[in-house]
This record gives sequence, structure tokens and C-alpha cells, in this order.
Amino acid sequence: MHHRKISGFLFALSSISICATPIQAATVLRDDFNRTGPLNGSTPSITPGGTWTAAAGFATDGTKVNAGPAFLQAASLPMPLTITSGNVYTLSATTYRGLSTDDTAIMIFGFFDAAPSWNGSATVDEGHSIAIAPRNNRPAVQTMLNGSVNPSDIPVADGTNGVTYGVRLRETTPNAWVAEAVELGPTSQVISFAPTPITLANIGSIGMISGSTLPPYIDNFTLDVSPVPEPGMLSLLLCGTLTLIRRGRA
Repeated sequence: MHHRKISGFLFALSSISICATPIQAATVLRDDFNRTGPLNGSTPSITPGGTWTAAAGFATDGTKVNAGPAFLQAASLPMPLTITSGNVYTLSATTYRGLSTDDTAIMIFGFFDAAPSWNGSATVDEGHSIAIAPRNNRPAVQTMLNGSVNPSDIPVADGTNGVTYGVRLRETTPNAWVAEAVELGPTSQVISFAPTPITLANIGSIGMISGSTLPPYIDNFTLDVSPVPEPGMLSLLLCGTLTLIRRGRA
């Protein structure tokens, strides 16, 4: 405590440190793809239950899709929990170009109604996907948040190699949900969002779809859940010092 005398009055200054502690996201499911063999039937690195259902082109060494029969193949896991009001859900993965030289190649990943599928048309998974599609070696991604291929690419700073992207589901008001495509690393930013509120009634799985014979592969496939407000908002709060001034006669 500090004292200071001014014109016959004694001022007492007390400082109290205050700081808001951010709410941390809980990792519900994660796959680091640090094993060998086919992806089909394997168990992710962190999971409350459930195994991959995957086409033959997917392997467990980073989900790099093998050449040959891998075009438009898919892999998925049962949704490991029920989506409930009051939480924020972020499905993310780090993408790498791997051996692919096709700069239009994509690896779609996100939330699906059941086992994901795609026939190469403008509608992904018959319109029942909430997904993002990083493109190989391009400074852009395609968003598929409402089940359809976005007509234009979303520009991002660093292309797809080593960048962590995600799809985030959050509430604007109770039981009114929106979807956002985000870049989590190396920057933290929303890069696109669904134009209308979304419905979550039919979400049954999370997974990915290859979009070329040899598309980019992904790593650190992660589903995080955090309570509202999400950590990104809380991180804006500042820690500081509260100064109390008390006055009395000297």
C-alpha cells in the first residue's frame, strides 16, 4: 500500500491484480495417424468409442490417400457425442500437399448426416454436409458449409500446406446454429460462414472425402468442444490492475 499526502489529506492507494481465466476447449476426439495399416476399422488416437469406416484408398499414416482407386473415396467416424445447446464444436485438421501435384485436389472434411459421399457434383453428400475443402498448393480453400460447393474460393494467406483449418458450429441464440470455416493456424480467423442458420438434427458422423486421385492429406484430425462463450472470445479479455484510492485526513 502506498500513501501520499496532498493539502492535509492522506491518500491510500491499494492495487489488486485481476485476471479472467479463459475456458479451455476439451478434445473429444483426435487422430494423429501415427500408426500403419489401412484406416478402415482402426481406432483414433483419442476417442470415446467407434472406429473408422474408410474406403481402401485411406491409410493410417496421415490419411494420405493412395493413388489409383482413391478418387472420390470417403472415411468417417460416428459422431462421438450428442450436440447440445450451450457448447461450441470445432472439427479441425492440418493439411499437407503430400505427393499431389494437382492444384485443384481437395480433401473435404466436416460433419455429415451419415457416411459421407460425393459424386463430384456441386452438392456434397446430397446436401447434408457441413464441411470445408482445403485445396492443394493454392492460397485458397472451398467452403461447403451448407452442403454445396461454394462457387468461389476463399482466399487465405498460406495455402494448404501445413495450415490448420476447421469447421465450427456455434449458437447465435439458443438452438439457432451457424457454421463457420476457420483458419486456426498459423493465424486465427474466420474465413467464411454459412449464409443462413443451419440444422443439426441429422448430424451422425464426422469424416472426410478425397477429391482427387492423390489429394492433400491431413493430420491432427480433432473435435474440440467448449462451453459458450468460446475461448476465442475470452482471449480478448485483458488482465490488469485495479487501483483503489482511499482518502482521509492526515
